[in-house]
Amino acid sequence: MKVTLDREGKNIVRMGLELESEKALKAYELACRQLSGKINIPGFRRGKAPRNMIEKTLGVDYIKREALEKLVPELLTRAIMDENLDVITEPEIDNCDFELGSPLKLNAKFEVRPEVTLGEYLGVSVEVPEAKMPPEALDKALDSVAESKSSLTAIEPREVKMGDTVLLDFECLVDGNLVEGGKAQGLLLELREGAFLEGFCEQVAGRMPNTDFDITATFPDSYRNKELAGKEALFKVSLKEIRERTTPDVNEELAKEVGYENLDQLKAALQERISEEVKQENDMRTQRAVVEAVVSAAKVDIPETMIEREQNLLMQQLKRYFEQTQQPFDEFERSDEFQQVKDSKFEEAKQRVLTSLVLGAVVRNEKMSVQDEEMAPYLAELVQRYQVPFEQIARNEEVRRQVMEEVLTNKVVEYLVEKATVKFVEEPEHVHGENCDHDHEGHDHAKDDAKAKKEAKPEAEKKSAKKAEAAEDAEEKPKEKAGAKKAKA
Repeated sequence: MKVTLDREGKNIVRMGLELESEKALKAYELACRQLSGKINIPGFRRGKAPRNMIEKTLGVDYIKREALEKLVPELLTRAIMDENLDVITEPEIDNCDFELGSPLKLNAKFEVRPEVTLGEYLGVSVEVPEAKMPPEALDKALDSVAESKSSLTAIEPREVKMGDTVLLDFECLVDGNLVEGGKAQGLLLELREGAFLEGFCEQVAGRMPNTDFDITATFPDSYRNKELAGKEALFKVSLKEIRERTTPDVNEELAKEVGYENLDQLKAALQERISEEVKQENDMRTQRAVVEAVVSAAKVDIPETMIEREQNLLMQQLKRYFEQTQQPFDEFERSDEFQQVKDSKFEEAKQRVLTSLVLGAVVRNEKMSVQDEEMAPYLAELVQRYQVPFEQIARNEEVRRQVMEEVLTNKVVEYLVEKATVKFVEEPEHVHGENCDHDHEGHDHAKDDAKAKKEAKPEAEKKSAKKAEAAEDAEEKPKEKAGAKKAKA
């Protein structure tokens, strides 16, 4: 097989392949044999029909396409490995010439990873603003525990005012008809400006419990139910009672109610939790500072296409968030804010790609790799999250690739931090207040830790959303990657 390479621009490679006519013919004949076992041809047992009958039944062009489906990816993979190319996109077939009795010729183009010139990356010195536990953190945590055990109790009837929590029933009618799902009984509603529908709470204020009344309010133009969007609704309301929130005192009884022997034990547990969160915050800041120092010392010319692909990924993640929260993304696309968000995602994508390239260069320079035992905890987490058998997760190539990238990212960042010289310094008071205001009861500290690591390493091509999709598809048998678009004979 002959291979020619031509480079275009920063990182585009055009590859020309020429496969000997004998080998191309063998691939064609193999496709014939495989197809003969899948079709019925009158007068022949399945798999025993001669080539000319298969060609007559299916057509030569169809058989060529079947042969190319398997042959082209094999040829491209072999050529890429032989030429030691670091390919980052699927090869795109420009031209394919496949005539029986002649050499198979095809041209493909793809992007390769840009060259990175590393600066100093081992033993960098960084100053890190140190997060410290605010003096009021423990008191806030105790107050949060008490609030978690608060309850709403009915109070003596009086005139309702904004800020009250009320119990009410209602029916919602539009154009005189009851709206589907527009009936509620025993609804607890805190009367806040703009809550529920615009103007609804304000019309409840001033009423007395145990009374019935009508309220008119208009559904917003962006309401998710397009049939109701922008329409005026009549609410027939039955106001039952006012409820007042009662929060228990921070004392021995509260400590026992949340599972501790006494108040001192509860305080000690909260103190330990806060200290761990502060440590996680400082770890995250250290990782970010070290990675930024390593990246700033490197030189790399990033192709625009890489940034645009990452930007598209970020925008798709944003779109999925809108869909999950039942917000109309198409309206957001038409808003003035959309272009600002898109531009900010471009800058974020640029930084992510840059950092990913630099960390990848460090990985290769240090000859880092990932063992199966290092991936096992990550795979087990996906099994638990998506309730998919471990074997199906473990053998899914896309999932394994995503997990391997995540493990490598963690590994290289931890390695760089271990080699770095870190000096903690005082941080400005306003930063301290923003980053270290802790609210602990019911707090998901594992989630915070994961978020901290993610923020410290936004560069990683972990693509958590893609990994989730791959995990959800893990029950399907992994398909052989084509490595190229379908080639036409």
